[in-house]
Amino acid sequence: MSMIERIRNRRDANRRARAIEHALRSANSPAVRDELIAIAQRHMNLR
Repeated sequence: MSMIERIRNRRDANRRARAIEHALRSANSPAVRDELIAIAQRHMNLR
């Protein structure tokens, strides 16, 4: 893996993490938060 690929992967991971954090902060109910967490965990397990 080249240095450029590592930088891109890290940047993409940071972008995804920020998006997940934003979605969790703006979720109105605990059920929505739980669902977002489950989706994020499923997404990470597929990688």
